[in-house]
Amino acid sequence: MSSAAPLARQGLIAAWVAQMIGTMVLAGAVMIFVRAAGPLSAGESDWKKYAMLGILVGIAPALLYLRTFKARLDADDEVVRARGAPDPGLRAALMKSLSIGGALCEIPMAMGVVQLFFGGETRWFVGATLITIALRLSFRPFNRR
Repeated sequence: MSSAAPLARQGLIAAWVAQMIGTMVLAGAVMIFVRAAGPLSAGESDWKKYAMLGILVGIAPALLYLRTFKARLDADDEVVRARGAPDPGLRAALMKSLSIGGALCEIPMAMGVVQLFFGGETRWFVGATLITIALRLSFRPFNRR
């Protein structure tokens, strides 16, 4: 990459970092809320039985969308290398793809929240949050080149 390429992606990187921080803040807020308020349902619930299955199935949409994101990232990288400046249309599509991918990454953590609200164990929520963070790392807007 040229020296102008890292500076050209500052907006994308800032959005990605904000998404990562937002995920961690949201997880902390959920933990504080559940500890203060307790679970919404005290009885035995069928949701707890299927918590891990829901968390694992929640990974699929983000992984399937990762192809679209990587294709747009590679196209943007090629244009920046060829012209030295990003194409505004491709950059807007890449930013939109980053936003959609970030939202899809939240599905496992959302399933963990549902499980936690129905009296499930905290470890399932923490595991789902770690999965969400790992998925977000896959949507990083820069390459190792």
